[in-house]
Amino acid sequence: MSFGIIFLILAVGFLGLIALPKLTAKRQPASKTSEPDPKPVRGDELAIWPFALMPIMTDTEVIFFHKLKNALPEYHIFVQVQLSRIIEANSDETSERSFWFNRICRQSVDYVIVDLDAQTTLIAIELDDWTHSSKSRQKADDKKDKALASAGIPIVRFHAERMPSADMLRYELMQVIETY
Repeated sequence: MSFGIIFLILAVGFLGLIALPKLTAKRQPASKTSEPDPKPVRGDELAIWPFALMPIMTDTEVIFFHKLKNALPEYHIFVQVQLSRIIEANSDETSERSFWFNRICRQSVDYVIVDLDAQTTLIAIELDDWTHSSKSRQKADDKKDKALASAGIPIVRFHAERMPSADMLRYELMQVIETY
């Protein structure tokens, strides 16, 4: 056998030893080379989850919404807006931002009046009913008021049982918008 053939057989064998681990690694299942699948959470196995449609506003809030639309046709009105969508912590530290986000993340305001640019929040409005008379609800309202005031957003509260007319709403809200 010639020296060239022996050398060729050894070279091919050597290349095979180098390439074999790479070829077998590609054939292994993806779970061995990537992160493990997340653990299932209760309900993930269900085809349909147990949810039903619910109205975004109460009947009283709908009446008030229509009055707001008549009172302020030149502005955008958004309903049931999460505070975390209109204010944020102004800290540079991630832990501080997370702390303050957690203080407001589950709170919302009934209505937000926004300028025509669709980005500038002008005023927040709450329509309070009998549920706002409890101590715990008053504490939550105080926290909401403080958060909004800190961000420079005025909040106006109306009582559902003493709902003003569209003309009175316009007068009161324009006073706040123009002076704030």
